[in-house]
Amino acid sequence: MKLPVSATVEFAHQYRDAVNQYFEEIFARLPKNTQRAYMSDFNEFVIFCEQASLPGFNTSFENNEQCIKQYVEVLCQSPLAYRTIKRRLSALSKFLRIARLPNPIIHSVYLKDFVKLALKENEKFQFSRHQAVPLTIDLLEKINDTVIPDTLLEMRDLTLINLMFDALLRADEVVRVCVEDIDKRNSALLVLTSKNDQSGKGQYRYISPSTIAMVDEYIAMANMHPSRGVERDASDQRRLNKGILFRRLSNKGHALLPYDEGISGNHAVRLEYSSIYRIWKRIAALAGVKENITPHSGRVGAAVSLAENGATLPEMQLAGGWRSAQMPGHYGQQAAVTKGGMAKLSTHRGR
Repeated sequence: MKLPVSATVEFAHQYRDAVNQYFEEIFARLPKNTQRAYMSDFNEFVIFCEQASLPGFNTSFENNEQCIKQYVEVLCQSPLAYRTIKRRLSALSKFLRIARLPNPIIHSVYLKDFVKLALKENEKFQFSRHQAVPLTIDLLEKINDTVIPDTLLEMRDLTLINLMFDALLRADEVVRVCVEDIDKRNSALLVLTSKNDQSGKGQYRYISPSTIAMVDEYIAMANMHPSRGVERDASDQRRLNKGILFRRLSNKGHALLPYDEGISGNHAVRLEYSSIYRIWKRIAALAGVKENITPHSGRVGAAVSLAENGATLPEMQLAGGWRSAQMPGHYGQQAAVTKGGMAKLSTHRGR
């Protein structure tokens, strides 16, 4: 695995080894989407440094601080959204920690305040105007009432969307769900990998009986030979017994791709974000949903639905695995708009 930097950037000897070791031993094992994001974000910084005739990162705290300050000025003048800018800074901070270089993003009070003020002055709001359209429970019920799965592909897709809604799953969480993670007795899903779960202990999320029934039906369809009408043999690697739940399918969408469940760490059948995105678009088309729903719509919509039905902030935090009340509080505020004073006035006066 090569470092995601241009050939013109020279690494000092004292931190080249640390960077190479990380990219050889860790980077290649990260999800492909994460790899691409890190490579893209860091290369954007490299290109900026080249164009601005800046030296890039080195062992000088002051140099690194000035490079990032000038980079932030350019980012704030661009059409990039708040979250994109923060993600790029996070990627740079990650690289500085890997390279064991002075990190002003973390340790410079001056830079922190500068970034905060620059974002504010350039009207980079924390919550984008183009957030995912919420898939509320009403919209989900419309989908479930409309889409009657005829193929394994449709059954997989519908089950995945319902599970993402119930457990407020992100795309990178649902692709890792295994059969063994579902506790039918307690209506719970163990989410073993989450960006908010730094301890690695996992988090339990609720899943409804209807979603559990969909999972059972999906597995039953996967284990049935479509042309013969009989259950697949126990040795058939297209069976779904354990391991990754949502797998890749054959071109015709009638069977899972062969997968050796005995091989640990085999990610060949794991879906990527692009696959999850297409699943959401397929289901939306089948259900006649005109809203632009995306893989994040389930998590957002579930949070909004919880707030609309009177869930408290702690209850919302637990349901979605949030570490703080900031995001569920935002969704609660969004849900409360239709119950506010102006909404009541409009209803009272028939507006």
